[in-house]
Amino acid sequence: MNTTRIDQLRGMLAEEPGDLFLRYAIALELKRAGNMEQAITDLEAILNEDPKHIASYYQLALLQADLGYTPDAIATCEAGSMQCLVTGDRKARAELQELMNTLKDDQ
Repeated sequence: MNTTRIDQLRGMLAEEPGDLFLRYAIALELKRAGNMEQAITDLEAILNEDPKHIASYYQLALLQADLGYTPDAIATCEAGSMQCLVTGDRKARAELQELMNTLKDDQ
C-alpha cells in the first residue's frame, strides 16, 4: 500500500475537507492498493454527498463488478447514466451504458 501517497492526500484533505476531488483521489489510491471495500465505501460516500460527481459512478461500478457485485454495478451504471442526463455529460453516459451492457452480457 502506498501509504505515503494516501497520507499526503489525507493531509491535503484535512486542509480542504470539502474537496471531492481529493476524496475521489484517495478512493482511487485505495483501489490501487487493493483496499477495494474501503474504496467502495468512499466512493459511495462521495455520491451520497454529491450525486453529480459522475466519475465516481464509473469507478464504483468497476469496483463492484471486480468484487462480483454485478447487480450493484449495473444499478450504479444506471444511476450514473441518469445523472449524466441531468449534467449533460454525453461521453460519460455512453461509457456507463457500455459498461452496463458488458456487465449484463456477462451475467
